[in-house]
Amino acid sequence: MGRTPFALTLTRDGTRAYVANMGTFQYSLVETRPGDDQRGLSFPPFGYPSREAREGTVVEGRRVPGLGDPNVPEACSVWGIDLTDPTKPQVVVKVKTGLLVGESIGGSAPAALTVSEDTVYVSNAANDTVEAYDLRTHRRKWRTLLTPVPFLRHLRGVAPFGLALSPDGKRLYVAESGINAVGVLDARTGRVLGHIPVCWYPSRVCVSPDGKRLYVANAKGFGAGPNGGANFTPGPEGRNIGRLMKGTVSLMDMPTDRELPALTRRVVENNGFVPAKVTRPKGHPVPTVAGVPSDKIRYVVFITKENRTFDEVFGDLPGVNGDPTLARFGMNRKVAEHEGVNVMPNHRALAQRFAISDNFYVDSDHSADGHRWLVGVYPTHWVETITSAGYGGGAEFRRSKAPGRLVLFGSNSALTPEEYLEHGSMWEHLHRHGITFRNYGEGFEFAGGSADEGMEPTGIRLPVNIPMPQVLYENTCREYPEYNTNIPDQYRADQFLKEFREKYLSGKEPLPRFLYIFLPNDHGARPRPEKGYPYLESYMADNDLALGRVIEALSHSPWWKEMAIFITEDDAQSGIDHVDAHRSLLLVVSPWVKRGYVSHRQSSIASIMKTMYLILGVPYLNLYDAAANDLADMFTTEPDFTPYRALPVDPRIFDPEKAKDPNDPDYRRARLELSPPLDTLEEAYRQQEEWERAQGN
Repeated sequence: MGRTPFALTLTRDGTRAYVANMGTFQYSLVETRPGDDQRGLSFPPFGYPSREAREGTVVEGRRVPGLGDPNVPEACSVWGIDLTDPTKPQVVVKVKTGLLVGESIGGSAPAALTVSEDTVYVSNAANDTVEAYDLRTHRRKWRTLLTPVPFLRHLRGVAPFGLALSPDGKRLYVAESGINAVGVLDARTGRVLGHIPVCWYPSRVCVSPDGKRLYVANAKGFGAGPNGGANFTPGPEGRNIGRLMKGTVSLMDMPTDRELPALTRRVVENNGFVPAKVTRPKGHPVPTVAGVPSDKIRYVVFITKENRTFDEVFGDLPGVNGDPTLARFGMNRKVAEHEGVNVMPNHRALAQRFAISDNFYVDSDHSADGHRWLVGVYPTHWVETITSAGYGGGAEFRRSKAPGRLVLFGSNSALTPEEYLEHGSMWEHLHRHGITFRNYGEGFEFAGGSADEGMEPTGIRLPVNIPMPQVLYENTCREYPEYNTNIPDQYRADQFLKEFREKYLSGKEPLPRFLYIFLPNDHGARPRPEKGYPYLESYMADNDLALGRVIEALSHSPWWKEMAIFITEDDAQSGIDHVDAHRSLLLVVSPWVKRGYVSHRQSSIASIMKTMYLILGVPYLNLYDAAANDLADMFTTEPDFTPYRALPVDPRIFDPEKAKDPNDPDYRRARLELSPPLDTLEEAYRQQEEWERAQGN
C-alpha cells in the first residue's frame, strides 16, 4: 500500500476497496558505524524542502538518506484495490487528492472515504476540501472548499474528517472537526447547503437507514472541566486532563432544508466568524487591522514553557479568579520541611508589575498537540489519532519485529511533513511576509529522539531522517537545547544571553523582529538532590530564575522600548485548576502593557498568535487566528519604560551553583541521567498524585 494508510471504504458489491494514504514520506534510520554515537544526530539532518532533503546528504560524518519526491503516488493519495479474486487483490488505480506539495506547503492529508454506486468521496484535512471521483474513470467530478463564510475563504481550519451519505445518495455529510459542525453538501454537485452545530471535534458521522436521523461521534465532547477545587470530586479517572476528556455522540432528527440556514448561522456565531468593527484609543500599540504593523512595538518575543495550570502558579495572587489551596508553586508555601517558600518569585513579580490573564486556556491536552498550536498549526487528524500511540508506553519503534515499513507515531514538540498544513506554520508565515526570526529550542524533538548524557549543546540525539521546516532549520540556534530536564534552564538562559550579546548587542547583526525562546524545566521531573533538584519545586525555581534573567536582559536592551514579550505554556496536563484543566498561564511583559492588570477576557493560544500577527503587521494564518479574541485589553497608550530586575530564588529548593558542577561550569556533565520523555502520562499522574498526598487526600 501507500504511505500510512489511514482510511478505508468498500464498494457496495464488495469487489473494490479504496484506501486513503495520509503519509508524505517513508523515513529511514540514519547510518551508524562503529565509533558513532548510536543514538543518532545532534540536530536534524536537513530542512525541507531542500535538495538535501530530496537527495540525501552527509551529516556528522554519516550518510543520511534523502526523502525523495513528496508528490509520488504513494503519498497523500487514494488507491483502488480490485477484490474480485480476494486471494489476489490488485491495486488498479492511484489518485492524488487535493493540492500537490508546491501548490501547498504540505500534502492534502486525505482523512476519510465513503462510496456510492458511482462515486468515491474523500475529505482532505489539510486543504479543507472534499472531492468526488468517478468510480469508472477515476476522474475528479468536483472539489469543494468548505468555508463557513465567504470573507474567510482564504483561511483554513475546518479540518474535514468523517463522511456519510444519505440513503438516497443525494446528500453528503462531513464531520467538520475544526469548527465543531457537520457540513451538508449536495452529493452530485458538491454545493454546500449548510452546517449543523455539534460538540467538540466531530470525527465520524452516520445517517440512519431511513435517512431521518443523524449520528455524530465527537472525539472531545464537552471538554474537561475543572480537575481540582472545592466543587471537584475525583472519580475513577483521577485528575489528568486526558482521562477527563470524554467523547460524546450527538443524535438528532435530520434537519430540514428550512432549518439549515438557522443552524448554519449558529455555527458561524459559535465560532466567532462574524465581522466586527474594532475600535481602540488613539495611539494604541495593537493595530485593529491585520497587515498594518504597530507603530509602537517592533519586536515580539514568545517564551514558551511546560505543563502548568493557572491555579498552581497564580491561584493565590490577589485580584484573580484563583483557588489559593491549589497554588502549590505560589507564595509562602511549605516545601518538605521548609516553611515560607516563594517557589516562583519572578513569575509573581512579573504578574504584579505587568499584565496577566486569569481566563486564558490552552487549546491542547498534551505536548503532542500543544507544540503544534504554539507554532500556529492546528493539529490535524494525523496528530489527534496518533497521540494515543505516542503516549501508550509501547515498545520502542526501532526495535519492532513486526513486518512492514517503519511508521512513526509522531513527536512531542516538532512538526513532521505529514502535519504541514496548506499555508504552513508560523515559521513559513513570518518568512513569507518578510519578518526575520530566531528560534531557541523549539521544533526538533522528533520521534525516536533521546535525551541522555553527553548531548550538549542541543540536548538530543535523532536516529531518523525527519526534517525541520527549511526556514526554521536556517534560523534555529544550534547551541541551545531542546527539551531535556537534565539540562538546567540556567544553561538555556546562558546560551541565549551569550548569542544575544555576541550577535545583537555587539551590533554584528540586527535583532530579528521575532524571537522564540523555549524554557521547559517547569515540566518537572523526579527529584535529583545531588544535581541541585531536591524537590519537584526545584525545577519550577530553575525555570523561574531563567525566565527572570531573560526578561532582565531584554528589558535592559536598546530594543525594550519597542518590545512585547508573551509568556505561556504548551499545555496544562500536569497541573490542577478549579475552573478548567485547560486553564493556564499567560503573561504579557512590555513597556506598553497596563501595570498590574488582570485580564478577565476569554483567550487562547490563538489569541496570542492573533495579537503577535497584528503587532508585526502580517495577515492571519488560519481560521483560529481570525476568530480569536485578541489581547489588546492588556495594552495601554501610556508606556512605562522601566526595566525589570530578576529576583533570586529560594536556595533551599534550588541552588543554581549546585546545579552547575564546579568542575563543569558549562553544565556539560549535568545530563548524566536519562531525561523523562516530554509529557509522559506517568509523569503527569505522578505529579498530581504527589500533590494529593501533600494535601492528605
